[in-house]
Amino acid sequence: MKLALVLLTFLLSLLLATGSFAQPSSPAISQVVAFFCNQNFTSCPNGFDPTLAPIQLSDGKLYVVTWWAGQGSANAGGTVFRTATLGQGIVIHTFQPITPAGGFPNGNHPVIGFAQGMDGALYGVTEQGGSHNSGVMYKLATNGSFQVLYNFCSLSGCPDGPGPLTLAKDGNFYGGEFHTIFRITPQGTWNLLHALDPGTEGVAGALIQANDGNFYGAGWLNDHGTLFRVTASGDFKIIYTFQLGEGVSSNLVQASDGYVYGGTGLSGPGTGIFRADLNGNVQFIHQMTDGEGYSPIQLLQASDGNLWGLSDFRDGSFFSVSLGGNSLTSGPFNCNTTGCQPQGMVEGKDGNFYGTAISGGNMPGQNPEGTVFKIAAGLGR
Repeated sequence: MKLALVLLTFLLSLLLATGSFAQPSSPAISQVVAFFCNQNFTSCPNGFDPTLAPIQLSDGKLYVVTWWAGQGSANAGGTVFRTATLGQGIVIHTFQPITPAGGFPNGNHPVIGFAQGMDGALYGVTEQGGSHNSGVMYKLATNGSFQVLYNFCSLSGCPDGPGPLTLAKDGNFYGGEFHTIFRITPQGTWNLLHALDPGTEGVAGALIQANDGNFYGAGWLNDHGTLFRVTASGDFKIIYTFQLGEGVSSNLVQASDGYVYGGTGLSGPGTGIFRADLNGNVQFIHQMTDGEGYSPIQLLQASDGNLWGLSDFRDGSFFSVSLGGNSLTSGPFNCNTTGCQPQGMVEGKDGNFYGTAISGGNMPGQNPEGTVFKIAAGLGR
């Protein structure tokens, strides 16, 4: 008996010494590219303040939009920037003014929407500029060929304001913008899908298309967050209303189990990560912790089947939870080394995550103004 206890003690000591019982370490975050301005902010050649998640195209490169500046002038209106996953990026388009102090006929601040079309081209929406200074929808080829497709607020009363884009199965783009849900073709033809009644339907945000063919989104009505469904023909219905003061803080994503997942603001019981069936039955599965970050801003289902996400709480963090709500891993961003205040990410073809952080970065001798970052998850796709 004593010999058995001695052997057991020895084995436990060996396991602890070799780290066999150690918790898995959090994936490392590193900077891929830093956006920057010079010391007196007269030159910011790649743009700054990357604001949306990157898109990785079939060439393996990451495409990123920035809010301001660009080639030729610190007063340019933002860029579309391409980088390899190892760095070494270039600007493929700068949103230029007519004159250094003039307007932006091709749009500026390209941070409202960014999506890949079925033709492999990039489509985006700017915040301002265009014929009515209310933004444009544009098409950009990877060789830099640029085309304005639509000038927003072309209709009386501006029901056709700029909104984020979701590529649907029919090849068109759909979006929600305040009191309007719209469809816009890759050729730039805008159509109203549904006009929301402010008193009974509230406002709408970005959409996803679920496996039933309908679109789902998050909105706000009378100080409550909402989930809604809208059909391709424009039939609209609120399917869930959150508690007073609580709204959806992230995108929505439909996972492989058929449920739609999202994150809410606030903290405490009845907040965090939820799942909903397509009839609006909602269950909270995970309450966010201080280390994971409150009010998650993004969720995606990765190739490992789990949910990975971002929070911009404090300097920002990433986290992963199972579809059952179990916490798996998390890690903080650092303003001086990785960039901070993450905005969005994608899973790369190499099984790592690549995203944008709007602040910070490491750029000696310059003013760092955001980064493209890598989370070395190594999911082995």
